Amino acid sequence: MGPSLVFDKSFLQSLSVDEAVMLDQMFTCIVTPVFMVETLADLAKETGTDKSAANAVAGLAERTPVAHGYMNTFHQHVAESDLLGDRAAMDHRPAVAGGIPVRVEGKSGVVFEKSPEAEAFERWQAGAFLDVERRFASQWRKELGEFDLKAVADGYRSIIRKEDRPKSHADARRLAAQIVDAPGQSFRALRMSHDLLDLPVEAMRAIATAWKAAGSPSLREYAPFAAHCLEIDLYFVLAMTNGIISDQRPSNRIDVSYLCYLPFAHVFVSQDRLHRAAAPLFMTDRQRFVWGLDLKADLKRLNEHFSGLPEEEKAKGLFLLASNPPTDDQGLCAKLWDAARPGWREPRPAAPPLTREQHDEIIRQSKGIRAAALAGPPSSLPRGGEEIQHLSIARFIPKARGSWRMFSVEAEAASDEERRVEREARRRQE
Repeated sequence: MGPSLVFDKSFLQSLSVDEAVMLDQMFTCIVTPVFMVETLADLAKETGTDKSAANAVAGLAERTPVAHGYMNTFHQHVAESDLLGDRAAMDHRPAVAGGIPVRVEGKSGVVFEKSPEAEAFERWQAGAFLDVERRFASQWRKELGEFDLKAVADGYRSIIRKEDRPKSHADARRLAAQIVDAPGQSFRALRMSHDLLDLPVEAMRAIATAWKAAGSPSLREYAPFAAHCLEIDLYFVLAMTNGIISDQRPSNRIDVSYLCYLPFAHVFVSQDRLHRAAAPLFMTDRQRFVWGLDLKADLKRLNEHFSGLPEEEKAKGLFLLASNPPTDDQGLCAKLWDAARPGWREPRPAAPPLTREQHDEIIRQSKGIRAAALAGPPSSLPRGGEEIQHLSIARFIPKARGSWRMFSVEAEAASDEERRVEREARRRQE
């Protein structure tokens, strides 16, 4: 799998369908709830017979990664768990909720069924929107319009000495970090993270109890992801106090929220100027901010490269054909692979072909763990240090996307036959 990548709406909108398909092939794409809400909110622009808003949402859904896309858990939920002592992994991998733990034949595994968000994107591609989705879109745009950034900025401006107000994005980030890490103020930071992240009121008592049981450490040590989110919120309001970020655009609040998902990715790509100024301040040496137009150009080039291959090669399907950039490539995607996946260019011996018996055994085990997950009740989570030996992720990948066949004719036929057998089995059971 390719480097993990967070994208924003502005970037995905700029891509052709074929470029978006290539993005899906080259990267492990993290679909954030912020992107989901922004996309859905476009529905509220639709009026009367004007279907342009619905068409725009369908176009975004068509471009949203499905082959290697993962819906990340809402950052406030991750932060709340972090504050309650369930430390979030900040290792450039998506935080995916909804895994069903199973134990089959003495081996532990986790099954991820298709998420409600993935099912929604499938509907939206066909222009099908539920009434609840339209109501949510209207309500969200109404709330965004009523959110008074100026009042927030004025409130903080009144309590910050003029000489302490930041004069640049870097200043705002530095001051935010000083507040989070202030000596002897660990509980204040804990309380601020609860309040600024808009966590449930009743959660604070449990958070304080868990923090005290851990020895009352600093917030950065105790709940690093919550500290990261708090630092971003503080940076945002501090930058507004001196006009570094405008307090006249409510959408800035949404744009800044994308930064909370940086710990889950190697790469953040955007065509938003606020992101270009702010994102690098919160990224490690192993991470890269990429300007959207630069990545779009490289995806277009890669699409042209793979499109120019012989027909017998393309008949294998893009899923197999373009699982990584060409190993001699020097483009942007390849360089991002170099940074996140050192050694990917080195030749590896081809895996021996599976025998029919091996193939059937893999299918049998996959069906077994999925059946165990759906049968319930769920098994206990794997014990600490226990290796997960089975991982099943349900997803829908169309046979064709844009100009590309995704799988070979043989693979399509085998998949169709498996579905036919499953339908027949269900009919007999009914």
